[in-house]
Amino acid sequence: MQDFYNQIAGRPDDDIIGSAQRGASTAPQWLDFPGCVFIRGEFRADPDRPAIVAPGLFISVALDEGAGRGILTRTTGAGQMTAIAVRESVAVGGSVRCGERPAIGLALPQASIDGLGLGDEVRALFKTDALGTAIVSVTASPRVQALAAEMFSPPVAGNATQLLLSAHAAEIVVHALFGERGIALDPAADLQRVRLQSVKARMDADLAYPWSIDELARNAGLSRRSFNQKFQMAYGESAIDYLRARRLDAARDLLIHQRLSVTEAAFRVGYAHPANFATAFRRHFGYSPSRCQ
Repeated sequence: MQDFYNQIAGRPDDDIIGSAQRGASTAPQWLDFPGCVFIRGEFRADPDRPAIVAPGLFISVALDEGAGRGILTRTTGAGQMTAIAVRESVAVGGSVRCGERPAIGLALPQASIDGLGLGDEVRALFKTDALGTAIVSVTASPRVQALAAEMFSPPVAGNATQLLLSAHAAEIVVHALFGERGIALDPAADLQRVRLQSVKARMDADLAYPWSIDELARNAGLSRRSFNQKFQMAYGESAIDYLRARRLDAARDLLIHQRLSVTEAAFRVGYAHPANFATAFRRHFGYSPSRCQ
């Protein structure tokens, strides 16, 4: 994600896509959850030099009146929220600096969108397959305005600030894709779905990691018991059963397509003891892993 962050935050002599609000207390920040760059300001392109915008979702919430034009900025009044989806890398130019109103911006790269399981929702913003960018600008609800205001000026300090920013950013993403388009929205339920999907995506991305229920529950912002219940309800099986099945499916693919040994395949998917792997494999598929070689 470093390249995406550098593109948004800017480096010396680079074109800057994200413009931090003048007087803001912090520079652009990367939030591990939901996986986005956060700025106090709006997204714009340098008026004098073109820049390349990577695929992703760019959300701006204006807290006061002002104006700006360009591919990554649109004229918006107080309390406006603009979501800009970019399907393919696109050159940006001809934008002008926005007014000095307070605003916050969130930029999610495509990898974060996919990791959250929101690819279909982002694609739904495009009216046709021919469009490279899609722009939706709406009046932000009082809830979104309150979230953005607290992100712009957090009421807490220290580690609590990062927690607040992450939680509010995730909820604003949910509102941008669902609630602000007229879809009935339960913010708590939809945020919970996004968090569960994020945890599931983390397991899928690193099957060899020694995941524990406690760690997965922390990542989802839930207690151990609540996480087990909600994961079961969402996906029809417990997180441990899901992880075991994914590991064994991946191991079978390694045995068949990469011709790895049983021991190598076991280690690749997180089993420290090949004997335990062989037992789990036999229970899952009904035959021993050696039959795949």
